[in-house]
Amino acid sequence: MNALLAIVPAVTLLVAVAGLARLIRETQEENQRQRQRATVNYITSTIQRQHELYSAMHQDTSFAAKASVVASAEFHQLTSYFGYLEYLAAAVNMRIFDGEVVSRTIGSRIIRAYETFREWMETERRRLNNNTVYEELDILVADLRERRDQRNAVQKPAE
Repeated sequence: MNALLAIVPAVTLLVAVAGLARLIRETQEENQRQRQRATVNYITSTIQRQHELYSAMHQDTSFAAKASVVASAEFHQLTSYFGYLEYLAAAVNMRIFDGEVVSRTIGSRIIRAYETFREWMETERRRLNNNTVYEELDILVADLRERRDQRNAVQKPAE
């Protein structure tokens, strides 16, 4: 009987630990769902503005040249769009927003804008004498490329 009484606290402790582990896992899953929901809400609430800025930049073949003039309307449009992307990137990099949701919804658009206006970004860094301008976007784009490459590797049939 004494042996059984000695085992009861150990079993109780194991049950408590298992319950705590399950609670932690469920909390993490709920946090992930909330992060995904917040990301989708942000993207959908800003989609019209994104579309307006992105369309303006890609409809005019001389947009990049015009945007190099600091006081121009194109400069302000590009600065606004890249400010939006930098904010989004910081939120993803800090795990406030979900990177997978961004990758699957607007990731290609972000990568394309980044590649198209990479020279402009470098010029801005020099003009402002600040190498950290758009630093969060650099990190996000590297992550988006990696996610895209991983998805492409999974989708390709083995040879």
